[in-house]
Amino acid sequence: MKSNNKIIGFNILSTIVIQGLAFFSGPIFSSMLGTANYGIASVYLTWVQLASTVFSLQAAGTVALARVNFPMEDQPKYQSSVLSLATMFYAGFSVITIIVAAIIGPKTGLQMPMVLLGLSHGWGMYCITFMNSKFTYEFKADKNFILSVSVSALTIGLSIFLIRHYPSETNYWGRIIGQSAVYTIIGLIMFLFILKDGRTIINREYWKFTLPIAIPTIFHLLANIVLNQSDKVMLQALISNSAAGIYALACTFGAVLNTIWSAFNNSWVPFYYEYTRLGQIEKMKKHAKNYIELFTIVAIGFILLAREVFHLYARESFWEGTDLIPLFSIGYYFIFLYSFPVNYEFYNKKTKTIAAGTSLAALCNVVLNYLFIKLWGIQGAVIATAVAHGLQFGFHFISAKRINPGEFPFRLLQFIPGFLAVCAACVLYWFTRDLWMIRWGIGVVLGAYILVKIIRRREIF
Repeated sequence: MKSNNKIIGFNILSTIVIQGLAFFSGPIFSSMLGTANYGIASVYLTWVQLASTVFSLQAAGTVALARVNFPMEDQPKYQSSVLSLATMFYAGFSVITIIVAAIIGPKTGLQMPMVLLGLSHGWGMYCITFMNSKFTYEFKADKNFILSVSVSALTIGLSIFLIRHYPSETNYWGRIIGQSAVYTIIGLIMFLFILKDGRTIINREYWKFTLPIAIPTIFHLLANIVLNQSDKVMLQALISNSAAGIYALACTFGAVLNTIWSAFNNSWVPFYYEYTRLGQIEKMKKHAKNYIELFTIVAIGFILLAREVFHLYARESFWEGTDLIPLFSIGYYFIFLYSFPVNYEFYNKKTKTIAAGTSLAALCNVVLNYLFIKLWGIQGAVIATAVAHGLQFGFHFISAKRINPGEFPFRLLQFIPGFLAVCAACVLYWFTRDLWMIRWGIGVVLGAYILVKIIRRREIF
């Protein structure tokens, strides 16, 4: 497991560095932009993520399965071909988007420069995501680290530089252009690198393999965007830009927990697939138990320490979002739980089932957002998303159980203690909001406990 530890180590280091950059830049951006302009920049990014997801066919999601279904020497050709296919579709959808924007822009106030920047930003984001996926499943975590940290650092640096050169009323353009420029340029470099390596544009065999898997994945990821981002859009529409900005900053802070999970998951999935392919189920279950314990303790520690750290992180005008963080954490813990059945579904090529479950959860989230925002304001949006993620986990768990009855290696009972512990941490947070020493003391003890366990077993999980 030395190679496992090395890969996980690089992924965690990448997370620490990227989140460190985001942590220190977050207060800078919120201070420079203010609540309203910060909200505009956040909603812009939501639309970019939407374009990147829908227009690109999500061929990156098939990179892992291609390694199981095609010889290793064919992988560069496969990657070059499906990335070319995705780019063709992206270009076609972009032309349609530009035409529609030109027609409705004068009536809606939609700004064409923002549309063009968003489209190039989304394509670059997808190319970088494709390269991230390539590095992940080729176990090149060191290269993934370099790429991810470089993109993050350059985006932050250029955005800060540009924001200073815009008037305060429109300085959100600095953030938008800073992100779009970096992602477009680096994305283009990644695209040319993959194309040069594979030297294949059209391959019908690869395309026939890709499309049935990738197209349902679009709806899954699209639904995830709606699930995770509709809150900001609806808060902007139902309350104000400032409400969206406060929510967005608290969400950005809370997403640290989700990013830690993403680092763990990127490390876990390649080995999970390998254990499954080799039939080493008991070995996989052992590491899964360690993984669940580790992330549960990380989630509890995050909840207990979040209040004071967020007050250092954000200006006082954003402190209204402080008590949202434990609720965000419950939602992110559900995402962690649902990854177990979803990884199993994806391994079995059940992407239509994945898309259906996530779409239902997204629809529930939109409906609950409308109801709960009316009742409880910003807090209602967080509660709606947490409930929707819980429904998402339930659907996928039941679906995974039914794919090959008796073969799904996890039981619901394995997940309940961790979830109850996270809920208990939220209750403890509410009763000790002004007693930071209690919360931090418990957090330190839990951190020491899991660190000792990792050292003793000589494995991260």
